[in-house]
Amino acid sequence: MSKSSTAKQTVCEKPSVPIRVASNQTLRVFACVDTSSVSARVVPHARAIAQALGGALSLLHVVEPGKSHAPFDPVEWDIRKRQAHMYVSRLAKRFGDEADKIAVKLLEGRSADQIGECTAGRVSDITALCSNDDLVADHIGETARGVLENSASSILLVPSAVPEVEEAIYRRILVSLDGSPRSESAISTAVRIAVHQNAELILIHATPTPEFLRNVALEPEDVELYRQLSQRNDLAARKYLDRIRQSLANCDVVVRTVILKNGDVRRLLAEAIIVQSADLLVMSSHGHSGYGDVPSGDVSRFILSRSHIPVLMVRTPGVVGADHIYSSAESKGARRPLGSAG
Repeated sequence: MSKSSTAKQTVCEKPSVPIRVASNQTLRVFACVDTSSVSARVVPHARAIAQALGGALSLLHVVEPGKSHAPFDPVEWDIRKRQAHMYVSRLAKRFGDEADKIAVKLLEGRSADQIGECTAGRVSDITALCSNDDLVADHIGETARGVLENSASSILLVPSAVPEVEEAIYRRILVSLDGSPRSESAISTAVRIAVHQNAELILIHATPTPEFLRNVALEPEDVELYRQLSQRNDLAARKYLDRIRQSLANCDVVVRTVILKNGDVRRLLAEAIIVQSADLLVMSSHGHSGYGDVPSGDVSRFILSRSHIPVLMVRTPGVVGADHIYSSAESKGARRPLGSAG
């Protein structure tokens, strides 16, 4: 069997059992919910991703200590835990059923730390959060930012502005590619979701605008060089996307390609989400120019804070950037309020 056919089989094969990330581990999706009015909107999207990838879905809620320095009341703390468990259990019953039960997990301490602890050492896990900070423009919220910086898991970020639905349905799934193996690591995940959702897969590539130093006037040869370089990048992008599309020919999914030109790559991608009427964006945490000592690249960070649709940022084992220097900064174990006895 050739290398190309092997790669095609790896991407396209639809497993009859859940995707395995280790010999005895099933892919896990954690939908992080609090008691805010918009937090529950993350659940149907997390459920759709878990079903598409054959993963186990859990609702995760962290009971945080108050900001007050008053003496700790163990009775009040116990009441808060019981109320939280009842709330999350109702959500699990609302979005799950007998055939597809949703587990409930309750933690205590700082949200970002405890969420990161759940996925410690498991890059293939997916942490789903709602960016529910509407007070600051282009801001993903303190907890979501903390998880992004401190966790090694993949991230599904659902904007608080998404409509409230009982079931997430994706008709057009956008995949951002920049020509690097790291960006291509998200294709397999996107294909599985597209096949499960019967969605169109849109492969998108943005070619950066060639730049010249502006402190001197452009000469005629500079203009010609600009034209040739733009033409070369456009041709290379078309060949690249065509090759990827051909490799997915047997994947039982409709694939379309889009090339974006003349502009900042980040803003071109943000605009494409709107123009293409995409329902979900799948992208790698790092691309061609990404560095492994940061939790995500420039493009990923920009899109996570600007997108109005759910974004699945994929981290893949063996890909540079999966074990960034912040990924071990989470606290270990549950952190109860001072004075807690158990």
